[in-house]
Amino acid sequence: MRTTLRVLLIEDSSEPAETMRGHLRAAGFEPDMRYVSSEQALREALSESQWDIVISSYRMSGMSALAALRVVQDTVRDLPFIVYSGLEDEDAAIECLRAGAADYLSGDHLARLGPVIAREVRVAAGRRDRKLMESALRKREASARRIVAASSEGTVVVDGKRLVRYLNPAAETMLGRDAERLLGRELPLGLDGASGSSEVDMLPVCGVPIIVEARWFAIDWGGEEATLVILHDVTIRRRAEAQLRDSFVTLADTLSRAMASRDPYTTNHQQRVAGLVLQVGARMGLKDAQLWELRLGGLLHDVGKVAVPETLLTKPGRLTPEELEIVRTHPQQGYDILKDAGLPPTVALMALHHHESLDGMGYPQGLSGNVLTLQDRILTASNVLESLTSFRPYRRAFTVERALFTLQEGRGRHFDGDVVDCLHGLVSAGAYQPGLP
Repeated sequence: MRTTLRVLLIEDSSEPAETMRGHLRAAGFEPDMRYVSSEQALREALSESQWDIVISSYRMSGMSALAALRVVQDTVRDLPFIVYSGLEDEDAAIECLRAGAADYLSGDHLARLGPVIAREVRVAAGRRDRKLMESALRKREASARRIVAASSEGTVVVDGKRLVRYLNPAAETMLGRDAERLLGRELPLGLDGASGSSEVDMLPVCGVPIIVEARWFAIDWGGEEATLVILHDVTIRRRAEAQLRDSFVTLADTLSRAMASRDPYTTNHQQRVAGLVLQVGARMGLKDAQLWELRLGGLLHDVGKVAVPETLLTKPGRLTPEELEIVRTHPQQGYDILKDAGLPPTVALMALHHHESLDGMGYPQGLSGNVLTLQDRILTASNVLESLTSFRPYRRAFTVERALFTLQEGRGRHFDGDVVDCLHGLVSAGAYQPGLP
């Protein structure tokens, strides 16, 4: 099946058209041909219809091929223009090709017309498709730039030397400087590595301090290696989170104090444990969020004792095996209470694990080793130190030295060695005193 080809023939007469048709049909085309012989007719044909190719005689009485070529170039871009002549004329061929003609065919080479046209139509279509894609890409880039410019998130591009190459208005506001003062200068943020994130305090133009989350990653910026930095104002979110954390701590503290009425011998025990685990966690390099979770765990680790009869909690003598089993349900009871309370999962797990042991001899699950998190291990050892140095109806309070000796005996078996060392350090520095919150 032949491919339809719209051909505009520029010639003094219509006679060569039949010869052209034969060559084009032989090449697999079905030519839809129109011929013109003057500049006026050429301009009308170009404006009235779309053409796949223009074929022009080199010598005509009313118009030259070069003049026709200029008309086509001024009117329609990327329209292949082929010149043919009945004579071999190398100078004419060079002249036409330099002017922008796609090819030049002499009379005895017209058999090449079909393949030449097939090639030029294919190349022209490729150019048009490429230009359409480039145009679409430019539009998308322009749209993206408008979106970035209007975004409430700060956007900054820095080059390989960490010098600012671009920033949007939101970034200017957050950084407290306009583009003129930042372009070509180093970004006042510590960007470590090819990608990462951090939070920094900033003082924008308005003069009210804000908290900004910065995220950065490598990009290609016009063929150069660069880094894209996204700045997001998280002030409101962080303040709300801080208020929520304070509310949780207040609620946990109130609940732990209320529990003291059921067990007067452990009054303030959970507050003292919470204070102790905070000191240990800080010394061991835990982050703020982990310290907050650890504090909640300290305040709520014994909340499961609400399910244990008061008579067992305050019994002056030793518990029977049956009574001991009931008391030992309090970690699971505490977990069941806290797991759906809207707290971080680690808080409920600390309540569940605070009587576990590294060697698997603890309760209620007999967990061991790396299953127990550092927060679990800090709470376990701190709880034992505070409990041993406090009075109980069934025994006198241990001295701090004796309690530390007990922890040292269980070092590496029951208790984490680093946590035991940290507790020793706190006692030696006078940072822990029995009975004080």
